[in-house]
Amino acid sequence: MSGFGNVENAMFGKSIFKSESTLYPEYVPIELPTREEEIERLVRNFRSLLGQEGSFSVNVAIVGDAGMGKTALCKYTMKRFEEAANNRNINVKFLYYNCHSFRSKTAILRNILSEHFHIQSRGFSDEEILDMLVKRLTRERIRLIIGIDEANMLNSEDILSIFHAGEYFGSEQSMISTIVISRPIEWRSLLNVPLSGHIHDQIDLPGYNRDNLLQILEYRAQTALYPTSYSDETLNLIADICASSQNARHGLEILYRSGKLADLKHESFINPEYIRAARADVYPELRRDVLKDLRQHELLAALSVARKLSIKGITSTTVDDSYESYVLCCEEYGEETRGKSTFRSAVETLHKVGIIGKTVGPIEEGKRGRRAKITTFDIPATVLVERIHNILSKSKDYYKI
Repeated sequence: MSGFGNVENAMFGKSIFKSESTLYPEYVPIELPTREEEIERLVRNFRSLLGQEGSFSVNVAIVGDAGMGKTALCKYTMKRFEEAANNRNINVKFLYYNCHSFRSKTAILRNILSEHFHIQSRGFSDEEILDMLVKRLTRERIRLIIGIDEANMLNSEDILSIFHAGEYFGSEQSMISTIVISRPIEWRSLLNVPLSGHIHDQIDLPGYNRDNLLQILEYRAQTALYPTSYSDETLNLIADICASSQNARHGLEILYRSGKLADLKHESFINPEYIRAARADVYPELRRDVLKDLRQHELLAALSVARKLSIKGITSTTVDDSYESYVLCCEEYGEETRGKSTFRSAVETLHKVGIIGKTVGPIEEGKRGRRAKITTFDIPATVLVERIHNILSKSKDYYKI
């Protein structure tokens, strides 16, 4: 077959997928199996926004480990809440922000004004931006609900100031409510007394048991795959693999990757061999979207740390040692080297998003002081090196075009 024929076949030939994008991490399904109670609880928290006598500010936290469906629960529920309210002439607007992309309160507020209310806010302080936003919401009688995902990327003072903005004209005329989404460890580090005092409800999402996982896999497979491409045994094997992690994203990633392997081999069925191969390449601790959302110098910082840790016998490294590797990485990819303080900030970001781990211990025996040690816990350093290199290489090729 000619090269052109190969391209055409890959583009338009047979595939086991009927809707491949429904297995992407950002896809929100039409139904959320096994989360019916949490959906109802979240909706009931915001019923006060629908009252005619006044709109009370509501702040809810959704907390759970990776792969528990926090983001899907928020998006799925609030989009339907918004639609149902608007159908009854109650002006509700839901906006979702992932703090991997919007890393400050200012970035969120400016985006709300420019993208959704067409107000330019350049040159204004946060307080002035909030003033413009609240006045606009009040004039148009809009109840705004802001979903703040990966909230640990902000600090508690920024989140608290958004809460306070909801009380700008008094608690009975509040126009801004929030849903804060976080993993348990990060939430505990973020939570302080003033912040906890403004949280009306905290919805803790438990892990999925095997039956839950199988139910989710059955529903998503029906949406994404042709029925002849898999069997009950296929989904049961994936459910068995993911039962220990209780992570639905883990199972969906394996289903997706095993399907891609079957397509690559021109097979019409996902056999157990492909599932086992996909399992070896999927790490539930490392979400595909996390690396994609990192900035260029953060990817280079991650690559420098991973390369140090992939050296045989090295289990941890330091900022100083990794910075030397970072300088070499910048030279390799033709990027300008940032200062050590910027590199240190990048390492802190990598720690916040869970790509690397950080512990603090004594410098060495006989010397005073403590030093941060950088490591990876569940993700092999060689896997990190490979995936970051692929991203950086693609971006490098893009800029050559």
